[in-house]
Amino acid sequence: MSLVRMAWRNLSNRKLQTLLTVLVIALGIAMSLSVMIVSSGIKQGIAEASKPYGMLVGSKGSANQLVFNTIYLMDTPLANLPLAYVEELQQDERVQLAVPFGLGDHYRGYRIVGTTEQFFELRTAPSEEPYFQIAEGRIFQQPFEAVVGRKAARATGLGIGDTFLSGHGVIQGIEEDHSHAEHPYTVVGIMEELSAPADMGIYVPIESYWISHGQLGPNDAEEPGVTSLLVQPDSYMHLMQLYSEINNGQIAQAVFPGQVLAKVFDMMGSGEQVWAYVSYVVMGMAVLTILLFLYNATLEKRRHIAIMRAIGAGRRRIFSLVILESAWVVALGSLLGIVLTYGLSYAASVMISRNSTLSVILSFSRDYAGVIGVVWAAGLIAALMPAVIAYRTEIAKHLQASW
Repeated sequence: MSLVRMAWRNLSNRKLQTLLTVLVIALGIAMSLSVMIVSSGIKQGIAEASKPYGMLVGSKGSANQLVFNTIYLMDTPLANLPLAYVEELQQDERVQLAVPFGLGDHYRGYRIVGTTEQFFELRTAPSEEPYFQIAEGRIFQQPFEAVVGRKAARATGLGIGDTFLSGHGVIQGIEEDHSHAEHPYTVVGIMEELSAPADMGIYVPIESYWISHGQLGPNDAEEPGVTSLLVQPDSYMHLMQLYSEINNGQIAQAVFPGQVLAKVFDMMGSGEQVWAYVSYVVMGMAVLTILLFLYNATLEKRRHIAIMRAIGAGRRRIFSLVILESAWVVALGSLLGIVLTYGLSYAASVMISRNSTLSVILSFSRDYAGVIGVVWAAGLIAALMPAVIAYRTEIAKHLQASW
């Protein structure tokens, strides 16, 4: 019988111990890899969603709040910028493109974003196609027409030609807010799915916001305003000039999304580090379990080893047998760990997507094979002590002890 089959038979004779050891190894691998994969996926999803956006301008306050409210449709809006200030920026000769955003209403919990047709012209690079594409229907052309993100349309059941009433605020309360009952929206377009926060948004002309809030019309209650403004200057020099001028002023702040995201990623890194320590403890337990499993198994079968030696099995063969048993256990644990990693990562990505506007871009890099390699190395090292004990087993002593 080959050593590989003999090692497998030995493990089969200790099914419960083998299964528990395999499970500990699998859990250690799954905990380590799934955290790495999901964390990387969240970062990729956040970074991908920010690509078509440049410098954001909003009222003085939290930069994080400005970025996450505008791009990721999360958090609460900052105070409005005066329309006169926004128009001044739009008319600045250094500004190539300025796209306004108005936030503060929802439909069934999905944010309604007031903007202009220029929003659908945003690109990740000048040579690229517009980032936000229409899959069905068309872009809005007049107030109270709406273009719905694919996930929002799927969740609410909205389709081309449907009408709905907006609710005030950014969380779901009363489905149809009677204060906006005079101004129903009509769906004229459905966006292509991007696996981005825009999938969860409902986009309308910003004039719709002003009219429904009594800010535009013959009896204006207050001056129209804008929650935030995406500004794309015509050159890098003008970008930095405007950034400095806006932040040195008293009205607004200018924010680069990348700066905010870098801080967010740093915060995520701290959490990842804590979880990494927990994973290291579990991995250490897995290695210790392998050691104890093989050590006890070796002590239990010393007489069997002595008999093998007596009928001609060499010390090296016995040593190799114990190492192969460890290899089998680590291989099974690694295989199960990879399966659990895929399952946990997918489940986590679905849960995050369902409970937030963030999308998790899962990618399984070859770099993660390093974790498997560490487990293999640790498992084989842990097998050395039991293998040495088996190697040094004295034939006469253990055969006599059995009589």
